[in-house]
Amino acid sequence: MVVGFDLGKYTVQISYYRSGMDEPATAEQITGSQVFNIPMVLCKRRGVNQWFYGREALKQHERGEGFLIDGLLRKALNGERENVEGEEIEGLALLTLFIKRSLSILGGSRVSGSITDIMFTCERLDSEVVEVMSRVTEGLRLRNCNVYFQSYAESIYHYMIHQDRELWRDSVMCSYYDGLNVTDYIFSRNPRTSPIVAFVDTSDPYRMPMPQIVSEDARAAAYERLDKQYAEHMQEALNGGYFSSLYLLGDGFKEQWYKESVGILARNRRVFVGNDLFSRGACYSLRDKYEPDETAKSHVYLGVDKLRSNIGMNVLRRGRGSYLALLDAGINWYDVKCEYELFVPEDGVLHLEIIPLDGGEHDVRDIELPELPERDPDTLRVLLRMSMSDVTTIHIHIEDLGFGEMFPSSGMEWNYTIEV
Repeated sequence: MVVGFDLGKYTVQISYYRSGMDEPATAEQITGSQVFNIPMVLCKRRGVNQWFYGREALKQHERGEGFLIDGLLRKALNGERENVEGEEIEGLALLTLFIKRSLSILGGSRVSGSITDIMFTCERLDSEVVEVMSRVTEGLRLRNCNVYFQSYAESIYHYMIHQDRELWRDSVMCSYYDGLNVTDYIFSRNPRTSPIVAFVDTSDPYRMPMPQIVSEDARAAAYERLDKQYAEHMQEALNGGYFSSLYLLGDGFKEQWYKESVGILARNRRVFVGNDLFSRGACYSLRDKYEPDETAKSHVYLGVDKLRSNIGMNVLRRGRGSYLALLDAGINWYDVKCEYELFVPEDGVLHLEIIPLDGGEHDVRDIELPELPERDPDTLRVLLRMSMSDVTTIHIHIEDLGFGEMFPSSGMEWNYTIEV
């Protein structure tokens, strides 16, 4: 079983996929409820070491029987601690506990043995989030489980390419409203490239707070104002674009207040309202790692977290010229792990070829290794490692490995940083 875990600001959703299923399914905290959102809160029962999560945590708190803790992701990212009945608990530990309890809806005690892969997806994905979530997953102690991360934008890409092609014949807009801001994602492709390059562009958040409803009499007027504001926003967002379909995502749309906006949204396109696209898209992403269909094979996604160039070098293998692919375009920068053993060319220079997939010019970067040990070139064996600290910055580490007992390593190392 592979799992897509949507890590939202206030709630999470968990989808799953097993071989033989036609499409991913989304888990419910309460079976049969058709409610997929799990509030990201914990509650400790007063006086005893008993913890509740999600909707049960809210119930315990409403009854006055426990201490409620919210803002779990924020606390973990900020390194905050929470004082719970005199005990200081790290935010990281609280988030780990919440995710562990949430995963229990997939099978209780058997979940750690059945999950082979988890894809965490969230709105903002940077080095800080990746580091914190990597520490969280270590605390989960899931045996033989691969853990990955991707942004909402990438989850949209994987979800869309598994839908009916008529829905993404032209561009697709996904409008995500969390009750405070609207963020628009636009999925598009360039069918003239091979493989076909796909993009998901993300707008700046548009502030549109959900009105506080103080009475039933005020509800209609408040929703009418919200509807008008959203209609004006979408009129501008859709202007000049060709969209086959439009998706309304997030808790902000659950009250169906957008009656006037529908006339703009549904003009010559299909409109869908949903709430589990991100977690399902994360599942499709994992499925594509093992069982890619023809569409997945023929497309590559180049998002803001993706390396946009192929990077390699021409080398000799058994005396014949060959191209060595070091980094492939389309990989997330935080997933880059590259390590090769090489013999240094006679000129002491490694020539890296950078081939952009987004229309840029082919470039060659020379990596010089000065003051090489004075040995026969056939014995100048080095270890090349490459990593990335962001989507454009590559760090290169090279160290002398020596050559057997005859030529032990000199201990020399070279470090370079290049921008692509």
